[in-house]
Amino acid sequence: MINYKNVEIASLIERFELKKLPKHEWTHEAHLVVAIWYCTKYEFYEALLLARDNISRHNESVGTENTDTGGYHETITKFWLIIANKFLIGRDHFSFESNCNALINSNFGVSSHPFDYYSPKLLFSVKARHNWINPDLKELKL
Repeated sequence: MINYKNVEIASLIERFELKKLPKHEWTHEAHLVVAIWYCTKYEFYEALLLARDNISRHNESVGTENTDTGGYHETITKFWLIIANKFLIGRDHFSFESNCNALINSNFGVSSHPFDYYSPKLLFSVKARHNWINPDLKELKL
């Protein structure tokens, strides 16, 4: 069970946005913390723009090229922001720390969750990497 503390969350977000987060710390859980952070602080589409820009720049800062086969993935990024946004509904009374840990440790936070909605063929397509693609297995609404 993962249990981020507020100080760890603040450090992660700050270093991520400053492009100083080491590549090995850019884990699935770190992605979810960023998703919760942006969905808490911004309207959905502004959160998406910030996530898109900062993830792409972070990748470049650690030597990960954003290409047809690696780096930034639009569909996966938007998927996790939608999940984070939906997860936060009705959770205004919980702390940010609690919401991060609850999502990360829930069934909604498992790294395989996108495959409940997408076939691997579609999710790993070049088109899905560069553009939002609607799921082919199960509907996902914002």
